Amino acid sequence: MIKIKSPLKLFTRAISLAGLLITSTGLYAQTNAPDPFLLQAFEGVWKMERSATTLITERVDTQVDDGILRHEPQAKDAPVYLRESYEIGEIEYRRKKYSATQSQWGSFPQLNPDTMRLIEISIPQTKYLVLSGQGENLFSATDWQRYRFLHVFDMGRSRYITNYYPVFAEAFLGERVLGRLPNSQVLNYARVVPARWDANNTISGYEVLLYNLDRKGITRTLENEVPVAYQLNKNPEGPLWTLTPVTATPVADELDRKGHFFTGARLSSDEFKARQLAAQEAQQNSKKNKRKSGTKTAKPVSQR
Repeated sequence: MIKIKSPLKLFTRAISLAGLLITSTGLYAQTNAPDPFLLQAFEGVWKMERSATTLITERVDTQVDDGILRHEPQAKDAPVYLRESYEIGEIEYRRKKYSATQSQWGSFPQLNPDTMRLIEISIPQTKYLVLSGQGENLFSATDWQRYRFLHVFDMGRSRYITNYYPVFAEAFLGERVLGRLPNSQVLNYARVVPARWDANNTISGYEVLLYNLDRKGITRTLENEVPVAYQLNKNPEGPLWTLTPVTATPVADELDRKGHFFTGARLSSDEFKARQLAAQEAQQNSKKNKRKSGTKTAKPVSQR
């Protein structure tokens, strides 16, 4: 149900909001499941750890308040998604507002309220609320539906201190990109980046980069002072996928350099292999130099 307050104040925005309402209530975004074989391999990222995850609601009330669309999940103490125009989106939570369209990954699209859901993830000492949804406009069509945008709030340590993390999911993985690594004291995020394509232009490989959602923000997960990363590749002879630890993520690095976070930086096979080889040689040289200098191997960095 849509409730309208202050009709006179809304009159000048009536036309634009009407179009926005049609978009938010009339469009339908298909719910897609990930490839079960890809999902089976991807779950290896979490090394058998399972976070307590609860779906709170998929029901969202929409109303207009002083010219702003409010999409409010039907749950107590829930974040509210606010839209003043096609370009401006915010999330209001605990009397604070956060940009819903600006992130370290570039500009996020507006969320389609028909696809919004609110979940809770609990780990020792804290819990997180995640308001997620598929994007609108370009992101509501065809292959772009594989993305889901996740607005994560760490809300368990203190009612007055809330940390906010905007992240996104690929490959129809949705909230599965959030989990907890063994011994981690915070929630972790697996960023999945398309890295290879087959002859039919279908994605056949991904780079997977791990991050901590900690008090410093979104930071790379380190092990022995090296960023944790994987390759997720499809077997060309069958449906199975394999997950392999790697020390280099050339495609993701290229995306980050160019700021193209939602596209695949299609490096040539030769360039891809050359960058991998260079990274491996650099790692081997680093180990040799440490042995020559008598430097001891660093202990694993705490996942905090």
